[in-house]
Amino acid sequence: MAVLLAATIGLAACGGSGYGTSSQLPLSLSGNWQFTMAEQSNSNPNQPSFTGGLQGGFLIQSGDSVSGQVNFLIMTQPPLGTGGTPTPCNNGVAQISGTISGQTVTLTAKSVGTQTYTLNGTLSYDGSTIAGTYTSTDGAGCGIAVTQDWSASFVPLLNATSIQGTFHSTGGSAGLNEQDFVVSGALFQGANNGSSSAPVTGNFNFGASGYPCFAGVTVSGQISGNTVSLQILGTNNKTVGQIGQPAAGGSPSGLQPLTLVSTAGGYVLQSLNGTGYAVFGGAPACSGTPQSPPTLQSPADFGSVCLGVTSTTACQLPLNINPGALSFPPQAVGSAKSTLTIALSNPSSSAVIDGLTISLTNNSGATDFTEKDNCGAGGAASQGQQFTLQPAQICTISVSYVPQQSCPAGSSGQCLSATLSIASSALQTLFNVPVTGAVSGGSDSAFRFDSPERQISLSARRPQLEVRLPIGNPVVPSAELAEW
Repeated sequence: MAVLLAATIGLAACGGSGYGTSSQLPLSLSGNWQFTMAEQSNSNPNQPSFTGGLQGGFLIQSGDSVSGQVNFLIMTQPPLGTGGTPTPCNNGVAQISGTISGQTVTLTAKSVGTQTYTLNGTLSYDGSTIAGTYTSTDGAGCGIAVTQDWSASFVPLLNATSIQGTFHSTGGSAGLNEQDFVVSGALFQGANNGSSSAPVTGNFNFGASGYPCFAGVTVSGQISGNTVSLQILGTNNKTVGQIGQPAAGGSPSGLQPLTLVSTAGGYVLQSLNGTGYAVFGGAPACSGTPQSPPTLQSPADFGSVCLGVTSTTACQLPLNINPGALSFPPQAVGSAKSTLTIALSNPSSSAVIDGLTISLTNNSGATDFTEKDNCGAGGAASQGQQFTLQPAQICTISVSYVPQQSCPAGSSGQCLSATLSIASSALQTLFNVPVTGAVSGGSDSAFRFDSPERQISLSARRPQLEVRLPIGNPVVPSAELAEW
């Protein structure tokens, strides 16, 4: 399920000392800024226009002087009606120099062989935004000379010691599609040295959610403006995944930027459009085989990200499902059933969740798993029908396991499986809970009938011994029976 949040991109609410209830706004231009530049519109409708420009980076103020570096990305916009696709025509790092006098800001952005921008603007009274106009030089086929509007928003320091959020899987070879994994952790931003980005390090913990790729990892990356990219590091600091794409550059993996946004629930790191993370290593379930290991372009798991930076509820799932997976210990075929339970709850204190349904699909052919719940009206079983959860309401889903078959030849461990699906038409969401079970007692010792002979397999006792009895009145020597 993709977590949808109403996001305001402008990062103007917090100050340079980090996140907190009493954030201090910057006393100077020193810090991290996200720029927005109006389109370089071509007056000739038959010629392309250009979007983008300065993106994000760090400024340092010393007295009245300003310096720094900012990433830039320029996109070619084909003329209307041509059917062309916008494409990047230039990106890199622009060198910033300028001055500040009172609230008046003048900046010049230069990069070798490309456009030069001259930006004039006014710093807001609270020091959180700058707005004005810019003039660009001709970009020799990638940008044109224009005068247009620009603005910049101050991005608060990314120091967060209690991150809470989710990874929502949308695909990958590990088969985790439509599962949600709760993550906690911390992120810390390095010092501002006037570069286009600053280092970010931290750690993520998936232990409580049962994420099969890893339980805990460290992360290392960068922040530039409101864009964050992180490498996921496993054992021995080996890279096992990536979150977000670097600022102002293309992403061959298809990852979308991880953006720091301000929401009603607090600051959030979020992949706003599409895939935000890719995992291609870790535990065996996500490492593939030596002959066919997963890669960044073909990962074991990928999906969207929502990480609450200043709030434990900003990325809260609309439904709480605990636990997020069921695993039954080994038991013999046809033995008495065992049962595990899941608590399904509405975490909201005010919102009602309508249109909920529960279904269970056995993935191994036979009916090894069955489901029963008390989520229907008045605590009755829902039996596949829609039901409602009131604010803070909790109901119980019970899954029973009676293996009807042995593990296929060559398989081991949790060889039988099912998928418990919890859907909401009102929320337009789907949660899949994996259910697995192991079988004890070896492979199947069932009777098999083959014409023209009746064949009995005794593989449960002696896997290599098989007796074929001719049709009629078979007689088995007592000595052989005694040997069995």
